[in-house]
Amino acid sequence: AFDASVPSVRASLTFQPPHSIFEEPLASGSCPLLDEASGTGYINGTAALGGSAAAGSGAREAVTARFCPRILAGLEDLLPGMAGTKPGGGYVGSIRLEVAVGYANSIVDNISCGISGGTAVEGTVELDNYLDVLGGGGGGGGKVPALVPAIDANTGSRIGTFVLLLRVTSSNGAGGGNRSSPRSQTNGASAAPPASSGLVSAMGLDTLTEELGITPYLDCDAPPPNSQLVASPPTPRGTRRRQVATMGSFVSPRFLARQSGATRERDAAAFEKKHEAYRKSLLSGISTEFGAVEDEGDVPLFKRRTPKPFRPSNSRGDPLLAGIGFNVHVQSLSVISLSEGDRGAAAASSPPAGVTQSVTHGAPADHARGFGVAGGEDPNGGKKSLPADDSDLPRGGLRRLEAKRSELARELEDSINGLIAAVGEHFKGRAQSSAARRAAGVRPSRHVPPGLPAVAHYRNRAVECAQRLHGLTWDVAVRRADCFSQALGIAATSYAASLSDGGPAWRAGQAEVWARHGYLIAFEGLLSAVGKELGMIEDASVAISMLRMVSVVLVPGDVNNSNTSPPEHSVLVPHSPYVRWVRLEHQTPDSGSHSKTQYRLDIGLDPNYYQRRVPEPLKNGTPVRFFPILFQMGVDIRQWGVNAGRGITSQIKADLSKDFDNNDAEARDNGSSSGGGQGSILDDGDDDDDGNDAVADNEILLTLNVEGIRKLNAYAHSVRPTTAGVTVASSPPPAFDSPERPASAPPLPVHPSLVSLSEAIRASAGKMEHSVLDRAAAACQRFGGGSTVFCKSGKDRTAMQVTFKQAQFVQRYMNGKGGGNGGMSSSSSAEEDACPISSDSVPLLLMRKHGNRIPICEKNAGEPKFAFNPLQRKFMPEMLRPEASLCTWSKPET
Repeated sequence: AFDASVPSVRASLTFQPPHSIFEEPLASGSCPLLDEASGTGYINGTAALGGSAAAGSGAREAVTARFCPRILAGLEDLLPGMAGTKPGGGYVGSIRLEVAVGYANSIVDNISCGISGGTAVEGTVELDNYLDVLGGGGGGGGKVPALVPAIDANTGSRIGTFVLLLRVTSSNGAGGGNRSSPRSQTNGASAAPPASSGLVSAMGLDTLTEELGITPYLDCDAPPPNSQLVASPPTPRGTRRRQVATMGSFVSPRFLARQSGATRERDAAAFEKKHEAYRKSLLSGISTEFGAVEDEGDVPLFKRRTPKPFRPSNSRGDPLLAGIGFNVHVQSLSVISLSEGDRGAAAASSPPAGVTQSVTHGAPADHARGFGVAGGEDPNGGKKSLPADDSDLPRGGLRRLEAKRSELARELEDSINGLIAAVGEHFKGRAQSSAARRAAGVRPSRHVPPGLPAVAHYRNRAVECAQRLHGLTWDVAVRRADCFSQALGIAATSYAASLSDGGPAWRAGQAEVWARHGYLIAFEGLLSAVGKELGMIEDASVAISMLRMVSVVLVPGDVNNSNTSPPEHSVLVPHSPYVRWVRLEHQTPDSGSHSKTQYRLDIGLDPNYYQRRVPEPLKNGTPVRFFPILFQMGVDIRQWGVNAGRGITSQIKADLSKDFDNNDAEARDNGSSSGGGQGSILDDGDDDDDGNDAVADNEILLTLNVEGIRKLNAYAHSVRPTTAGVTVASSPPPAFDSPERPASAPPLPVHPSLVSLSEAIRASAGKMEHSVLDRAAAACQRFGGGSTVFCKSGKDRTAMQVTFKQAQFVQRYMNGKGGGNGGMSSSSSAEEDACPISSDSVPLLLMRKHGNRIPICEKNAGEPKFAFNPLQRKFMPEMLRPEASLCTWSKPET
């Protein structure tokens, strides 16, 4: 680019933003060295610029850079010492020029630098001063020279001049730039909604970056401008936030573009598609003017795929239906005492002597997104492109993904700690030269040059961790949304069902307990802690705990009465004779955001039903907060394999080499359709079973059950206090999470009514201990709570568990142990909790063979059989084994 006779040196240009200590590299290249005589035209401003300028000296434009800095108005977090220096705004930053002088060419022919080798010459020009000079060109005119003193970086002495040509063009086409800040645009459609109402916050998630103070604030509201400067005296946390606030952005423009332009737009479109489909389906049941949905009247229930009140279990992989709980039923059993001769209408009109009910359903999990690599399964079908080495990408359900989030947050904090230390060492080492520069009248730099190994290492690590954390946080929020939607529908169903005749709401004093301490709802899970079912456990456990964010309110809701008409944003319910509408209200900002998010679920009931069936303590807008707990125990061969600690494949091979015991001889005689090959021995009729390399976790069940009894113990001490002088009315509400419990509060002892459950949980480590579910269900029923039972599909293992519970209820009633309270007294013993029922119990056999569970199998799978094969049946707990003739491998009944 230069005449060969003109000497040159290697020069670099970096940008010093006003809000970050880190310089951003712009360009580098060879720069000509001109002596005083040759450069006089430039220094005096008399030489022509650009193109063939100063042809006699052979000079050209040597190093060029085009970049787009933000013009800050002072409303952002600026570096210390900068805020308020420009009352009118217009903070742009500076350009730093640097020339390294090596030992080999410390003196260039005919040019004496006056400095020694191994040092650097640098100059800085503040762009703020040129906004007005270059601002009148209507898009930028010619280039204006900026004469920048060239300073010896060590001594601060001026040894020459850099000549920089500037041309400024604003993003809106006018010179001088737009000095308004994005934060100041608060009117009209241009104002962005607060992040506190965004998906991450609405799903109860903390970003885990907000406390660190890193920018940009993607999913949380930004703090007040320059808030890190106001604490006096500064706290350690405030000092750290101030340090981090000077480090600029921790995400790249490419990451932001990918997140907003691909990932989030795609997920938002999927949510919008579901919303429109659900809305259309609901409104079509009210009037044809809202449009008709696809007519599936001739389609069997198990093949239907449009949003409907019933969703079959084999649709769980359908992305469109991911927000709807599947195979949800209210299973009720009423015991009626009949006098001799009572028949027909007399029997039907008799009030029930006892009622037991459970909601049965499939696992509230995001089956559509799958349980492999986070974000790796496209919810619209197929696979998204992933790096060749995806071994470090998070996998599994919500519980595992959120543990990975916490791990990334810790890595990010460690990287920032290292970065702060490296920056401190840099400024400490530069203190001597800074003193010399100040003595020479040169302002010391606030910025860190690029290329420092330690700084670059920690900053790159911090950016990588921040981007992975932001991306995973969004994936978790999307997954939470679908899982929470399912769990909320199930919980609301349980609460509404509790109002039925004989339901727990009508037990003496129970409504008052709910109003003060919350509605206890126990989820009994039968999933195995291996493979995809492990992912379902991880999803369900988080979705269930999210119900703690919800308070439910029963209100009269007459759509034809202006006084009780549906409020704005309510959803009409056309399929129920009692529920008129529902409305979920996000309580932010009144109750907080992120992990403090709260919801209010209003259920508008038929006014007559409301007056006659809702207990007085639950009327008049009384909010009842959900108090959900989960107890989980695998009950099939997969869980046996996890407990045994051996590979499932080797187990199957060993078991296939043996004959079944005499109790299962009938299975061999009937001929098994699934026992002929190892690949199908675990098949339960679903198309998403695991391979032999499925991940297992032999600790999660014990962990979840310990969490469950801790929460149940807190509830028990609140509703039945054991402390002298404390009554139900004066006892505090139960603490659901540790943050809700005062730090000074002593640990709670095990409530007397939960001793047997505590013993069962302690004995369950590494064992298939069904008594955990048995005693947990009995305890929750004793406290007047609701009950739900689920497995993967909600039809087979769930059927065995719920019919077992019903047989227990009948047994307790027949034994005369308190019919009205779910078949048990309020002071039940551990023996009564267990209430053993054999697999050949007549009530149990009758319920499984002639009850409603066989039709539920048919409407979900198209076959009136339970999907168990001989080996699966063999490894189930004895009380959960179905009669062989009821299973899919048996011969058809004649």
